[in-house]
Amino acid sequence: MFTQASAVSSSSSSSSGLNGWYPCSESTFSDEGGSGDQDAECAVYTAPLCYPGICETPEGVDSTVDIFVKRVVAVSGSDTATNVWIMQGGPGASSTAMESAMVELYTRLDGAVNVYTMDHRGTGRSTLLDCVAAQATTTGSPSGSSIDLTEVPACAEALEKKYGDLSSFSMTSAATDMATFISNYSNGADTIVYGVSYGTALVERLVHLDPPEVTGYVLDGVATSSGASGDKFEYFSTWDADFGEVGDAFLALCATQSECSGRFKAINLPTTLQNLITDFDNSPNSTCAALVGSESSDPASYTLRETLGSLL
Repeated sequence: MFTQASAVSSSSSSSSGLNGWYPCSESTFSDEGGSGDQDAECAVYTAPLCYPGICETPEGVDSTVDIFVKRVVAVSGSDTATNVWIMQGGPGASSTAMESAMVELYTRLDGAVNVYTMDHRGTGRSTLLDCVAAQATTTGSPSGSSIDLTEVPACAEALEKKYGDLSSFSMTSAATDMATFISNYSNGADTIVYGVSYGTALVERLVHLDPPEVTGYVLDGVATSSGASGDKFEYFSTWDADFGEVGDAFLALCATQSECSGRFKAINLPTTLQNLITDFDNSPNSTCAALVGSESSDPASYTLRETLGSLL
């Protein structure tokens, strides 16, 4: 169990825009159905729906949003300790997947730092960008919790009526939440911000805002293409094709390694793999295809692709 530093811990913040800090579990979800350990602290920061220069709040629309923040404070000297932020991506994912990384980093650094994470606006326990009026993400909708293309018009209309200009939920707005929170509600010490996957795009936008307290940035699994030409830019719509280029380059390495190429003398590895995928599609009831596809309703060739992609 971590020892919390009382210097930064309180049941209610004196800052009017912050509701916290309250004792909470490091892990939001527990396989045991509960946890007695309250070693982290949680809070909700009230942020403006629209920041100046980004958008203007329409009349009749709630002018604020909630931003959920969690931290594990340094064992001692937390009011001067370095701060580390770990930001999740998705896009659209909450910070729950970052909690184990928070604890591991905190432990490896012997509790010498304050470790923070945040559900960026529109996700998780922060104000959720959800089409409640259009019911587009219910399990009974056409694509279940995912939004079907046929639902997009109604969902967009519902969100616009609720929030007005949806740049209020842009990456710039989310990054401004981070910059504002770091400047107004942390200890003013050196701060390092780590982003993973889509979180790297959020962190890159934070770089542009240049909060003075932040002295370092880490981009892990870069998902941003700033400055690239249109044909080189990363889009989710071209994700499979882009991933395929990486896979092809990896398979081509076999020809440069005798231990690998020696096993594919007659037909090289890429061709062998493609032949196997074709065989699965042509003979879905073959013993091998049935074995590979036994755990999923998807075709065996899909399962094979997904498995190899995960390994890569």
